[in-house]
Amino acid sequence: MSRVPGAVHLVSTDGPAGSGGFTATAVTSVADTPPTLLVCANGANRSCGRLIENGVFGVSTLSHADEELAAAFAGRTGIYGEDRFRLGRWTRLVTGSPVLETAIAGFDCRVIEARPLATHLVIFGEVVGVHLGPAQPALVYRGRRFHGL
Repeated sequence: MSRVPGAVHLVSTDGPAGSGGFTATAVTSVADTPPTLLVCANGANRSCGRLIENGVFGVSTLSHADEELAAAFAGRTGIYGEDRFRLGRWTRLVTGSPVLETAIAGFDCRVIEARPLATHLVIFGEVVGVHLGPAQPALVYRGRRFHGL
């Protein structure tokens, strides 16, 4: 799968269980009525647990300029927890989940279902808010490296 390019996203949450976030390429549209996204996440990830407990999440589709954020939320920089949210500019939409202002697109979602599958959770979210950032080159992941597109 490392040979298959994928768009890079930040998945974020905030609520009673606390804030959290992670970098993901396993994000896709599922339906348009109601608008629904699917996110796959490692079930052992603390941020994934917080997302499920909070019942809400944001998805920020990253531009090539956001590579530093992608690395930080992937745990590659030694920056963890709340400190990662000090990077970049964030906004909140309907659910209160953080969405990156500079994202190519941001989606605010309510969890409608989460299914365990092997080591991961497949999370379905109904889109309740959208943020469109500046049109710019996308960030993709291929060959275990980030690239601009």
